[in-house]
Amino acid sequence: MQRTEDDRAIAEVQSAWAGLPDAFDEGDYCNTTRRIIIVSPLPASLRALVAALTTRCYDVLVFHHEDDPALAMLQADLLVVDRTRGGASEKVQFAGGGSQLTLVHADEEVGGGEVLVWPQPLEGALAVIERLAEQGQPANAVSPEHGEQLLLKDITVDLRRMTVQRSGQPINLTKTEFDMLKALLTSGGSVLTRQDIMERIWGDGYFGGSNSVDVHIKSLRHKLGDDPKKPHYIVTVRGVGYRIAD
Repeated sequence: MQRTEDDRAIAEVQSAWAGLPDAFDEGDYCNTTRRIIIVSPLPASLRALVAALTTRCYDVLVFHHEDDPALAMLQADLLVVDRTRGGASEKVQFAGGGSQLTLVHADEEVGGGEVLVWPQPLEGALAVIERLAEQGQPANAVSPEHGEQLLLKDITVDLRRMTVQRSGQPINLTKTEFDMLKALLTSGGSVLTRQDIMERIWGDGYFGGSNSVDVHIKSLRHKLGDDPKKPHYIVTVRGVGYRIAD
């Protein structure tokens, strides 16, 4: 029985590879990437798909099991779950909050997300995956206990290294600016008053004026490339304080 399953997997890999061009090039230089998580009990059967996504500048992470605890800590634009060999029908939970695509042998209904018949020619599969990855919006923020990164749209905050990147490009923040951005990201989308921000950054014993917050927020916005009149990252709530943009 195992031999039959292995033979079928090999045949699927060969079928998928048949959709690749004869000279599979190295792909473009990747300045930025989107992340795709693939969960499959037999990842070798998806080798051609993984290779094609990698050359198209996707960051691909592969897992064997749907209940892997790491899934609850990872951000991604798209989760691809391989159920061509059966498995539970419910939607897999992962930290990213993006789209989910399920691979099946026949066009059947499964719980959670869209369905893609596999194997099939790579170009068709890639078109579906790229569309869903573009739609996927990772959670704007994840609290530190869930990982070492905070995400806000195209901004990534690495808490361990204390670095900030926008679309893969580094942004140099002062410690105060970094702490303010972290405070806003970990507020759960709630409005932080100027007093809240002062206490989080400088503690209860800070005697400076609230205008210090406004000065640092202005500098932070400038470095993030955020227009206060049309905010993409930080919204001013008049008479109250600041919050992260929707």
